[in-house]
This record gives sequence, structure tokens and C-alpha cells, in this order.
Amino acid sequence: MKCTVLTTLFAVFLLAASARSASATEVGYGRKIGLGFVLGDPTGLSGKYWVGPTNAFDFALGFTNYGAGVGAQCFTDSNGVTHCQGYFDTSINVDYLWQSNIVRSSAQLDWYIGGGGRVVIFGGRGFNLGARMPVGLALMFNNPNFLEVFFEIDPAFYIYNGLTFEGGLGVRFYF
Repeated sequence: MKCTVLTTLFAVFLLAASARSASATEVGYGRKIGLGFVLGDPTGLSGKYWVGPTNAFDFALGFTNYGAGVGAQCFTDSNGVTHCQGYFDTSINVDYLWQSNIVRSSAQLDWYIGGGGRVVIFGGRGFNLGARMPVGLALMFNNPNFLEVFFEIDPAFYIYNGLTFEGGLGVRFYF
């Protein structure tokens, strides 16, 4: 929650800093490749590659760390001593997005929907495969014209645990 507040404050700061006149956003037009980070599920690195004016590939490399607390696997040995082991999970997702404009003025607000998949690798304990359908909002700025802030919700269906809901708040920088 603390990271989400910091990300929101950072986005508001960038919006306030861009309050002067500027040219149109270059995200998806002149600048096709964006890299950044996302907080949520998955939390990690995020990227986007525009393949057309309304279509893009979205990808993320997520990380989850379960310490010796919540999510850890614990057992009690024959001497009555409890042992807990934490895990480090990694995930990779790739989605194809269809994006459409809602508002275009000093900033551009788009909505998007897509389809894709995610694989979660459970730190040496196995993996899970899922199909995803991201739905979200993307805000691109005229100045700085290389920045995108996004929020998405991702219904996902996994082989082992069925229907889940993921999502995140993120930022990407385009070049």
C-alpha cells in the first residue's frame, strides 16, 4: 500500500511539472518501446511494444517473496520444533492489447483490453499456467511526452487454482 501511494504521488508530481504548453504525446506514435515497473500482482518490471496505432504487446516480469511468515511452508519435526521455509516466486506474462482513446487534451487517456498468458514459477516447487484478460486505463502526457501511467485489472484462469483477479498500478518510460 505504501508503494502504491508513493507511485501515485510520483505521477501527480510529474503531471504538475508538465503543466506548461507542449506538443502531443509521443507514446505509441514516435516512441514505440516503453519500460518501467508495476506494483500489484505481478509486482516487477513492465514493458510495452507498440505494433500499430491501437495495438501493443504488454509484458511483465514479476517477483514475489514469501518470507518465514505469510505464505511460508511450516512443519514440526519429531522434537516438537517448528521450521518454516520462505520462497521466491517468479512470473512472466505476455498480453496482446487493443487500445482506444477516451480523452485527448493536455494529456491523453486511453482504455484497453487484451488477452494473453502468464506462467508462475514457484521457486523450485513447480509452476502454474494461466490465461489472462487485462482491462485498464493508460494516461499519457504531452509533457513529458515519453511517460505512461497505467492501472489495470486482470481476470485470470489458472490450471491449478482456477479463476483469480490480478492487477496493478504502474509507470513506463518510452524511448
